[in-house]
Amino acid sequence: MRSSSPRTPEIATTAQDLLKRIVTRLAEHQARRAAEPRDWGYVGDLGRINEELAQVLAALGDRSGLDELGSNTELPRTAAICAPQ
Repeated sequence: MRSSSPRTPEIATTAQDLLKRIVTRLAEHQARRAAEPRDWGYVGDLGRINEELAQVLAALGDRSGLDELGSNTELPRTAAICAPQ
């Protein structure tokens, strides 16, 4: 097994930062949706976002999000490298 890269802490910090920004943007999205409740585009956005987030979760070894969405998505083998065995 190879040792982790010296950039591993930086990469992990970037992932945490991205998650914080996602939370912020989702709250903004919800506020815009609340202001325009008849616009179904917001629902479509969230459906796509949920699918993509479920794929990220699956890449980390947890397919529960894909299962909850009823997705039969098969992830590429490279996506499961960090998944627990």
